[in-house]
Amino acid sequence: MRSIKCSVIIANFNGKDYLNRCLNSVLREKGDYEIIVVDDDSPDKSGHLAYEQFKNNPRVKFILLKKNRGVAYSRNAGAKITRGKYLFFLDNDTEIKSGWLPKIDAFFHRHPRTGLVQTKLLRKGTRSFDCAGDYMGPFGFLIERARSAKDIGQFDKPDKIFSLKTAAAIVRANVFSKLRGFDENYHIYWEDTDFAWRCWLLGYEVRFLSEITVYHVQKDPSQYFYHQVFYRGCRNTLFTLIKNYGAKRLFLVVPVNFVCWFVLSLLFFLKKDFPKGTALLKGLLWNIIYLPQTLSKRRAIQQSRQISDEALFSRVGSSKPKSYYFGKAKAYVQGKPY
Repeated sequence: MRSIKCSVIIANFNGKDYLNRCLNSVLREKGDYEIIVVDDDSPDKSGHLAYEQFKNNPRVKFILLKKNRGVAYSRNAGAKITRGKYLFFLDNDTEIKSGWLPKIDAFFHRHPRTGLVQTKLLRKGTRSFDCAGDYMGPFGFLIERARSAKDIGQFDKPDKIFSLKTAAAIVRANVFSKLRGFDENYHIYWEDTDFAWRCWLLGYEVRFLSEITVYHVQKDPSQYFYHQVFYRGCRNTLFTLIKNYGAKRLFLVVPVNFVCWFVLSLLFFLKKDFPKGTALLKGLLWNIIYLPQTLSKRRAIQQSRQISDEALFSRVGSSKPKSYYFGKAKAYVQGKPY
């Protein structure tokens, strides 16, 4: 039974330099909430160190996993012991601006069909956006709304968005249960896009909540097992498209997306960047090998669908000129931001 207003779930992996600051930023808030920290078997022992520091705080609970299972599993593990009406997911390298708690209930009360929200996520130490949500492009690639823009209030509206970053996202607990949480096959990367997409398909809206501000540290890419990002980027994008598209877009968009990833892998090989090229090919191969399991998940999702692709993408789809996609691909190959 839900007995408190909000449960804050922090998935932690190697957060020695960040986790305590994240916890302290949350604990500055007064009110009816709890915190669950799920440590994903961090080699730097950051979860155990934080436990020793905060174990006597009645607001904070710890789950110390004995095996690395990925962020999707960690968030699900935390959600299983929550008591909150809302689940607020934060990454360990975030810090939240005070005054957030009463704004959650007020926002969801104003938007009763909204199941999931992205808070305003800014890069720490700047006024630049890390994320203001995404739209879906016609080729199955996300289109960022903000793209590192300076925050001057241009997104301070409860706009509908297609997807978000769960570095700072809030979901109704009952919606989370209906979605059966995050798909743990992702381990990391695009699990949040899949979650938001399934939220839409179940008949709930996803919106941007600008009244709550969270600051996000920009880590060195090497901390993310760098080549795994390329593998999982390719693997998980296609995995998500196959599961969630309706039949028409499935056969139109997925082959185009597959070819795009294959061409990107060839470009890496031409650059003699063999690890990245190989990582993309492995991502493509994974989707071929595990297609039967993906189609099984797809059947369950499509059976509960409450909105057509046409209706969904008329609300939260977007289009860009071809130069946008070529520029993004070029930046991806060069390893530069776009």
